[in-house]
Amino acid sequence: MCWTIRESGKKITSICLVVGEFIDRNLEYADLIDKVHPGAGAYPKHEPREGGHDEELTAIEDDLA
Repeated sequence: MCWTIRESGKKITSICLVVGEFIDRNLEYADLIDKVHPGAGAYPKHEPREGGHDEELTAIEDDLA
């Protein structure tokens, strides 16, 4: 899906924090965020859990891979 967005020249507005977290951890998708209208979920303020590992987000990222 991201290649379709990139090829079309369109950008995304992220209202979902999960999407924002994913992009925050996979910076190769950062160029897809609309700079004018990034959305509330685009730039999450993620505080890693103790030990620096967020199991729930890792599980979601594994599912998307």
